[in-house]
Amino acid sequence: MFKKAALLLFSVMMLTACNRRMETALKSSDKDYILQVANEFYDEGKWMNAIELYSKISSAFSGSEEAADIAYKLADANYNDKSYRLAGHQFKTFYLTNPGDPRAEEAAFRSAYSFYLDSPVYNRDQKSTYNAIDELQLFINNYPNSAKVDEANGYIDELRQKLEKKAFEIAKIYYKTMKYKAAGIAFDNMLDDYPDTKLREEAMMYSLRSKYELAVNYSRFEDKELRLQNAMTQYKLFTKAYPESQFTDEAGKIQKKLQDDFDKYKETEAKIESSKKTAQSQG
Repeated sequence: MFKKAALLLFSVMMLTACNRRMETALKSSDKDYILQVANEFYDEGKWMNAIELYSKISSAFSGSEEAADIAYKLADANYNDKSYRLAGHQFKTFYLTNPGDPRAEEAAFRSAYSFYLDSPVYNRDQKSTYNAIDELQLFINNYPNSAKVDEANGYIDELRQKLEKKAFEIAKIYYKTMKYKAAGIAFDNMLDDYPDTKLREEAMMYSLRSKYELAVNYSRFEDKELRLQNAMTQYKLFTKAYPESQFTDEAGKIQKKLQDDFDKYKETEAKIESSKKTAQSQG
């Protein structure tokens, strides 16, 4: 019981001392003292305190020898505080402003990696994901011999898979809501944008399903022939790419229905042409 009380008392005393240091530094006009306290908080891993103090004095040290160190530690503190987007921008500013600094390459990588960590799950807005890919590629271009290149390429692959997944799920929503024209276009665009996707087989099958539904069930007569041909072309592309697919039976049934519908279309077209000729001869 005594040990617990002693530990609690010690914790309170340390917190009080920390708060007192922070208050004194915030009230001080001595930039060197504020920097000293900021560095102490940084070394202790008290990131929020360090961030506030570094932010307070960064402009006062502009152009000085300490400026680069403050900028780097501020970015690092925000990174450790999990403010990844802000840290990414700060690391980027650091390496652009201090290209000759020995930490420039590390800052460039950490900038890109911070944006990578800021990338959300696939079903949210992916602006940060695109930004992260751009920054990682920029790092690879600027430091092609870096030991971090393979790691950066791995992150790019991971982020691209997230974008593939989002594109695939959006296309599936079109399909499930019976917007078959939009679904077919969306699946084809996804396949064009990500030709090496692991979802390629399933996406091609969804494209076939979408074009089948559009041609057979949602087409006016004047649009039907072209849409049937598009669907049958998609069937040929699918079976050529995946001759032993898990969807082979389903694809075969779709092709038979497409051919039957195409034959009926041609019969109807022939009757219409015959009726036109009869009407013209009688006229």
